[in-house]
Amino acid sequence: MKTTDNHIFIGKEDKLNIWADHKDGEELNEEEMSKLTYKVKELIKNYLQLDNVNFLFGTGSSIHLGAASIQNIPSETEKYIMDLEDEDLKSDFKSYVQKLQDNMMKKYTPVKDVKFQDDRNWDLIYDGTYIRNYKDIEIPEGEDDSPEKHYGEVLVMFESLLNYLTAITYQKDAEHDEIGANRVRKLIDALKGSLFSICDVHNRKTSERDLKRIKEKKMTDAFKKNKYIFHEKFLKSLMQRPLNLQRANIFTSNYDLAFEYAFDNLGIKYIDGFSGFHHRYFKPETFNYDIFYPGSTTAGKVQRIEKVVRYFKLHGSISWVSDNKRSANNIYGIEEMSIDLIKRKAADVEEKDFGYGNLMIYPTAVKKSYTLDLPYSELFRHFAYCTSQPQSVLFTIGYSFCDEHFNDIIYQALSNPSFTLIIIDFNGTKKSEEIKHLHDLNDPRIIILEGNYLGDFLTLANTLMPDFLDASSNDEVAETLNKLISNKE
Repeated sequence: MKTTDNHIFIGKEDKLNIWADHKDGEELNEEEMSKLTYKVKELIKNYLQLDNVNFLFGTGSSIHLGAASIQNIPSETEKYIMDLEDEDLKSDFKSYVQKLQDNMMKKYTPVKDVKFQDDRNWDLIYDGTYIRNYKDIEIPEGEDDSPEKHYGEVLVMFESLLNYLTAITYQKDAEHDEIGANRVRKLIDALKGSLFSICDVHNRKTSERDLKRIKEKKMTDAFKKNKYIFHEKFLKSLMQRPLNLQRANIFTSNYDLAFEYAFDNLGIKYIDGFSGFHHRYFKPETFNYDIFYPGSTTAGKVQRIEKVVRYFKLHGSISWVSDNKRSANNIYGIEEMSIDLIKRKAADVEEKDFGYGNLMIYPTAVKKSYTLDLPYSELFRHFAYCTSQPQSVLFTIGYSFCDEHFNDIIYQALSNPSFTLIIIDFNGTKKSEEIKHLHDLNDPRIIILEGNYLGDFLTLANTLMPDFLDASSNDEVAETLNKLISNKE
């Protein structure tokens, strides 16, 4: 691990060399790495023993599963739209995206195929139609370089585009323009369909770059057997917290089901705001529920069930569906469905009232000046409540501080003297202005682990999460049961 690429900031002071007892050179030797790992694990362990422990996961925790970043319009989404036969839909996509880039075009007046930088010093390129991120790639020896090879994602926030289109449907509905409103809804449906595919991590392929990261952790074989091994290793450690502490809260901006698959694999019960079996409807009061052993309360003792976590998907999920047929049992009109059922219903021509447009996968307004509707208002209220409790800690993992709603709540939490913020991010202060701003505050309650090793979710799950007790016995029991079952088959 290079000391120049990785940092442990407590306030503005970098503790890496001190904790590793590192003398000289860029690389840490084995002994220094051992010392550093021990110190970081102890740091995390101390904070995990607080009563109020919260995690906020961003896209960085799902990239190794094949998920794509959706901060901007993913290249896959653009291709998905352009491959459709509907010319009106393709034309509308181009028109609306260009409108959202109008201000950038006026500000930078870019020249086609000439690289330029924005105010954040990010490299961009204009392809003649859209302003895009500039992909800095290595050109193999003997190959000619060309501007097209550096075309990255279209520089428009995916959620901003969805919000913009949603606002247009409201306007057209108010004007009684049914044809125009339905045309925009058709585009929203196509965009959400592409997003559904991008976030369906169970059927995504891991990139060569991420396979290399996994190989560096010596986890290639384990990952081939179980795609969610890193999520599971993280959860196994987290579930070792003493039972007398409050349940850990996991918040995520991700739409995918990575944690849900890991919960199921480990038999972890998660309270996610939905209730029911055949039909799971959104009931926010369930966030306040807990699970106890039967009869313990009547005996005057309370004994809680192990392996329970509270789980909040702040931006929605590819498994959440808006249902206009509200009832006494589903007053919010939100149902959670299996991925396979959603695919079947979306492909069924007889399901005229169902499409990917029904998916609830983004807040209805990104800008903080707008009010969030249900269920997002309820989810954000819980996020604000949990992070404002005394002696609380928030770990942000793979979150680049690009969401104004999240940031406002985090900044409000920092007004609490006993609150601690621990940021674990691959790029950290190098690419995020907000993380750099937090670093520059020089507040010892703000701890930043950054870099290709310390800021990697894979490292956290595989190496840095602490052991509260010997978890090997649980693994041995599971392995024995698997062998017994396989022998019978």
